[in-house]
Amino acid sequence: MFLLAIGVLISSFVCLVLFPFLLWQYWKKHKELQTVQGKLAYQSQIYGEKLEELTKEVLALKEVERRLKEALNIKTLGEKKKKDGVAQGGEGGFENVLEEEALENLIAEVKMRHKAFKELERSLAQKLDRLRHTPSLWPMRGEVTSNYGWRKSPFCEERLEFHTGVDISAKPGTPIRSPAEGKVDKIWYDRALGLTIKIRHGYGIETLYGHLSKVLVREGEEVKRGQVIGLVGNTGSRSTGPHLHYEVRVQGRAVNPFHYLPD
Repeated sequence: MFLLAIGVLISSFVCLVLFPFLLWQYWKKHKELQTVQGKLAYQSQIYGEKLEELTKEVLALKEVERRLKEALNIKTLGEKKKKDGVAQGGEGGFENVLEEEALENLIAEVKMRHKAFKELERSLAQKLDRLRHTPSLWPMRGEVTSNYGWRKSPFCEERLEFHTGVDISAKPGTPIRSPAEGKVDKIWYDRALGLTIKIRHGYGIETLYGHLSKVLVREGEEVKRGQVIGLVGNTGSRSTGPHLHYEVRVQGRAVNPFHYLPD
């Protein structure tokens, strides 16, 4: 009994000595956990704000992309029939901002927007290139003496003939300009049209200039929009005075040049 009592006393003493130490260790760990929890909560708030800001930027990019495609009539990536992958927030801010799915959706959305803008850039470059190579200027200013279409022959009024271009009268030596970028495809002397230039603009479009007095370009030469290519003349058997015969051809067929002339 005496030894048992001694053992109980010793155990009690040890507990009395160790309990405050263990309690202090527990309180210390508890404070550390509270600190870590506070830091995590703060980081979570920061990440949520950044994610929300990034999401707004992505949505703004989507709207810019939509407006550009609508204005330029350009189609890029096919729209997938799925819900937006952009994370959405509730009234109290973003919910579950650190969820892996939300982050993966946002990353996927950013990649899709990047790819869409790349395609939009390529489509826009193609449209701008086509605009540069589409006739849109008067080759020169003067009086239109004969329009495109059926007309009375200038050599026999009793006979109708189809005029494949427009005739623009001007003083001899008046500069003639290319209405678009292109490449001089052919220069020759035509029996009816006299000294003639044909420019190939690409996209199936060609322009032809007849009755010139002088040519200022060479076959195979690249020409710019507005560049002087020749001078007005009175050459060829079908000319009744100094003027330019101007044609626009699409896929090899003459079309109304007024569709390619500004007002």
